[in-house]
Amino acid sequence: MTNAAASPRWADSSRGLGRLIETLIGISVFRRPLFFQARQLIIRTAERNGIPWRQRREELRLAAEPLRSSSTSAGVHPPDYYIARFHAYEQGNLCWQAAAEAEQATDAMALRVWPDQQLTPVEAQQMLRDAIHAAVEPLLNGVQHRVLDLGCSVGVSTQALARWLNSRAAQRGELSPELIGLDLSPDMLAVARVRDREALVSEWRHAAAEATGLAAGSIDLISLQFVCHELPQQATHAVLKEAARLLRPGGVLVMVDQDPASSVLQRLPAPVATLLKSTEPYIEQYFSLDMPLALQQEGFRDLSISACDPRHRVIACLR
Repeated sequence: MTNAAASPRWADSSRGLGRLIETLIGISVFRRPLFFQARQLIIRTAERNGIPWRQRREELRLAAEPLRSSSTSAGVHPPDYYIARFHAYEQGNLCWQAAAEAEQATDAMALRVWPDQQLTPVEAQQMLRDAIHAAVEPLLNGVQHRVLDLGCSVGVSTQALARWLNSRAAQRGELSPELIGLDLSPDMLAVARVRDREALVSEWRHAAAEATGLAAGSIDLISLQFVCHELPQQATHAVLKEAARLLRPGGVLVMVDQDPASSVLQRLPAPVATLLKSTEPYIEQYFSLDMPLALQQEGFRDLSISACDPRHRVIACLR
């Protein structure tokens, strides 16, 4: 179940550049400088573009640390694939630094999407979310009673989804939906609770996306944003199976992630590609997976695929 033809050259470890990058990442003496350079580049670029990276990190960490214990569910243990060096953090997503920097990293990602436009971080983020929601709108049918954001991180996508759905419900004279943000990192969830000052989200749930503990057929809309490129293929299949179990008949799944066909990603300069691949341990598996076929095999139908920006695509489908 592959789509290797669409994979960027730098992501394929069986070919020249991809093989070289894979070798460098596997050697600690090279990997650590790569991680350091990746982090410094990200932080410098973000602060130059108006994102108060380090200041915001300390604010969030201090506010969220007291909430970590109450954001942790007993018996929830991260699977082996989750204990990986994501995003230049040796502890991956299971550390305060990753959680307290996720908001800033998301804003920086949105700015990178439109480098030639003079946008503020807020404007770039809004453009990205508007494009995502516009792709979902045609598939929504009836009242959205219960919505789940799988792999919600610190809740940037969750809160944007809540604001859009609440506004949509108000215009239609409907009640706002119950919204659940679910993640496997208690650090991320603690920060999400700090950020959710308006109490837009009904529950911040500590669980794995492939084992949510929620009832079958209990969800109207599932959002899976910027998650699957951080999963090995086996885990992606498990998450899609769980999403199919959770959605009611006619329920909607929306997936947002990197677009294998993006000309921007296909043409990344070698130094940038090296930094990206060094911080995304499963990116090759993501690019080689035929996602539409994987969805169809789990019973999803009426797939629509559209680019929401020059780097990312939206796949929306019905259960």
